[in-house]
Amino acid sequence: MQIEATGKSVEIAIQNGLLECGMKREDVNIKVVETGGLFKKAKVILSWGESQEKQEEVVESHLAEEQISEEKEQEEIVEEKPVEPVKKQKKLVDTNRLAEKCVEFMTGIAKMFDENATVEATQGENEVAVSVKGENLGKLIGFHGETLNAFKLLLTGLKSKGEGAVRISLDINGYVADKNADIVALANKTAEQAIKIERNIHLDPMSAYDRRIVHLTLQDRDDVTTESTGEGEKRHVVVKPIFKK
Repeated sequence: MQIEATGKSVEIAIQNGLLECGMKREDVNIKVVETGGLFKKAKVILSWGESQEKQEEVVESHLAEEQISEEKEQEEIVEEKPVEPVKKQKKLVDTNRLAEKCVEFMTGIAKMFDENATVEATQGENEVAVSVKGENLGKLIGFHGETLNAFKLLLTGLKSKGEGAVRISLDINGYVADKNADIVALANKTAEQAIKIERNIHLDPMSAYDRRIVHLTLQDRDDVTTESTGEGEKRHVVVKPIFKK
């Protein structure tokens, strides 16, 4: 038997397929049909049967971990589960100035690919959100968003020396928003499957940012709980059903 599954990335497509067929990863053969891209979803085929040899398909993760050395003070922002932060006086960042510099920087880059590209930025306390829109900007996103993440690191470097930690988000043509929506859908679907089969479900390795989305999506539910396990690139989320007495 076999089924076809799709997703924003190969990893998400595999998880969707496993949830649909109710099989374990080690009990199926996985064939990657499409790796996906900016305008096309990834596609995989999962097959299984008594006569088939069990094998494990190891899919290389291209989701880069968020590694911003200048943001060591900001660990509570990327903490996977919200905790009560230790109250201390924060060093403020001139977000108005930083937003202007981010817009100027990304405008120069975007207009190299589309003269009509637009860049906007909104800011809050120690936070700046940058949005880029235009045509032919796929190269600014890169494979699984790797180039986009690199630009986000460059934007963080635009803050003045001595200023406190700041969180900068960057989205290009809604790529990040769509990816986050897929992760939210995957988290909810995984929770329902974990309850149905009464078994813990291990998601594929994710970046700290993506793991946080899963935790936040499921944190208010009383029928499942989540935790992160593993080290380095193998760190991933486990969704656990709660058995009520």
